[in-house]
Amino acid sequence: MTDQVQPTCDTEQMEADVTAMIESYGGNPRTAIKALLGEQHIQEQRIERLAAALSFGYVRGRIGVTPVRGGSSHPETIGS
Repeated sequence: MTDQVQPTCDTEQMEADVTAMIESYGGNPRTAIKALLGEQHIQEQRIERLAAALSFGYVRGRIGVTPVRGGSSHPETIGS
């Protein structure tokens, strides 16, 4: 068993989508698969960049902002 997410759409719709994708690449399934793999790679890179940015935001705080807590006269330093 794999950890991949199973599609939630019905089988008929999926078959129609597959057929449309292959037809959009001149009926060549190999070319359609290459295009899909290329798009998957691009999306994975985007997810990695977003995850890195999100982690940085939660761990380090906002860039260029020095938060001050509860009326303290000493601002906290970021990245010390």
